[in-house]
Amino acid sequence: MDSETKEALDGFIDLSLITEVLYPVKSGKEATVFACRAHPGTGAEFLAAKVYKHIRDRSFRNDAVYQENRTQMYHNTRVRRAYENGSEFGLEVHFMLWVGQEWEHLTKLHRAGVYVPTPVKQAGRAILMEFYGDEHGPCPMLHQADLTRQLAQDAWQLIKANIEMMLQANFVHGDLSPYNIMIDATDPGDMVRIIDLPQAVDARFNPNAHDLLLRDVETTFRWFEKRGVRDNTKGFTADLWRRWKRAEL
Repeated sequence: MDSETKEALDGFIDLSLITEVLYPVKSGKEATVFACRAHPGTGAEFLAAKVYKHIRDRSFRNDAVYQENRTQMYHNTRVRRAYENGSEFGLEVHFMLWVGQEWEHLTKLHRAGVYVPTPVKQAGRAILMEFYGDEHGPCPMLHQADLTRQLAQDAWQLIKANIEMMLQANFVHGDLSPYNIMIDATDPGDMVRIIDLPQAVDARFNPNAHDLLLRDVETTFRWFEKRGVRDNTKGFTADLWRRWKRAEL
């Protein structure tokens, strides 16, 4: 663990939110997630800490499709120009925007009832949230899950309901797939957690929102289709979008 990651995690210890970092759960190009022992005062046994890699150690995804209409958030002309020009300062701004967006989206969607990890705290480039699992480890990602056809059907219906709740809150995930949905097959009523939210878009302002919604639905459904689940994804998406446009959700 590099010193900057350790410093980010130590911040949660200093805030009496965790008592120790146990092990890395998942490491990707953008961030590493750690399982942590929660401080008794949090009421949880474990928490997950997502630490974004430093700007010099990572490369951002090609996120232009997600960032449309977001530069208006930069009221400072210098900041906006640096962001748009891709300078070192602009990349640092971009980096902190990406982290802040995940926290903001996580908080808003949790408040809206979407099955996302419960947010706990953001500190710099780290986010502390619910650990979805138990003492044996995290729940598997959907692409690793072994579900019966009936459980697969139930999980798909629950995911569709969450996609609808997200849109009701004016959000489209934008990158939904079996690789960022966690599954707990032992609890059919609460068996999913949708993760990785920094790229989520506001459907009211992003002109790509409809296409991203359709991609989310179809990409995720392919996994279920291979397990015998049947659905009309284009019809579902068209009806959902129409009801959202008419404020009927």
